[in-house]
Amino acid sequence: QLGVSLAPPVPCRPVAILLALAAAAFSGSGDFLGGLASRRGRVMAVVLFNHIAGVFAVLALGPLFGGTLDRPTIWWGAAAGLSGAFAVVSLYRGFALSSMAIVSPIAAVGAGVWPALWQIVRGDVPSPVVMAGLIVGLVAIWTISSGGHAHEAEDVRSGVMYGMLAGLGFGGLLIFLSLGSDSSGIWALLPARVAGSIAVFFVVVATGRELIPHRKALAPSLGAGFLVTLGNGLFIVATTKGSLAVVSVLAAMFPAATVILAWLVLGERLTRQRQVGLALALVAVGLVAGG
Repeated sequence: QLGVSLAPPVPCRPVAILLALAAAAFSGSGDFLGGLASRRGRVMAVVLFNHIAGVFAVLALGPLFGGTLDRPTIWWGAAAGLSGAFAVVSLYRGFALSSMAIVSPIAAVGAGVWPALWQIVRGDVPSPVVMAGLIVGLVAIWTISSGGHAHEAEDVRSGVMYGMLAGLGFGGLLIFLSLGSDSSGIWALLPARVAGSIAVFFVVVATGRELIPHRKALAPSLGAGFLVTLGNGLFIVATTKGSLAVVSVLAAMFPAATVILAWLVLGERLTRQRQVGLALALVAVGLVAGG
């Protein structure tokens, strides 16, 4: 008695798949801009402005998506914002103590696996073909995001721990966002971004960091906030159209967009490993759509 329903698998409509992939594309594009801003220093200030920009993005986009904000959605949204802030702080703490090559793939996979497990335990068990697609998708996420090499001098244990904490935080963000009312549109992101902004602000102040990014980092910081918020909004809409287990893994493929943009815009080399990861992502999408 594990609490798993024996009901037939819940199908995921094509519109949900397309929305989840669009969510991944916009979120990954936002991460690319955030990465550009972070290269200019004052990383936590970039994260703070990213969240603040997200507040205004929701105010601008909310009427286009429609919906109303009820009390339960406010609480779930606030919980999502705090979970996301916890994830970001854990991620950058991991980067400070270890290697991106260790922290990033663990965090990215966590963003996909925790919502999927949550939904499966609640009874939304995908068909075998879709389940195979989800597994291939998780492998693809790991393969795409695990660029670089860890050196012996780096703190692997801390990297793994903070990567897992970041993945748990990102997974919680997606789970909490999915629990808001289906009629709320993307308004759950308003309390999420407000709560996240407050949490990040206190972290920045407590650690004595700069509150404002470098001048040249302002535009990409604000752009990142807008695109990530749009991606999160599309994720919320996707969860109302299909299975959270499927939508979460597809939306967690955001590193693919980041890697492709770095290749196209910055001329960063698309390694053989990442080519394989992108190919696996296409296979995963095909399996999920076909299933």
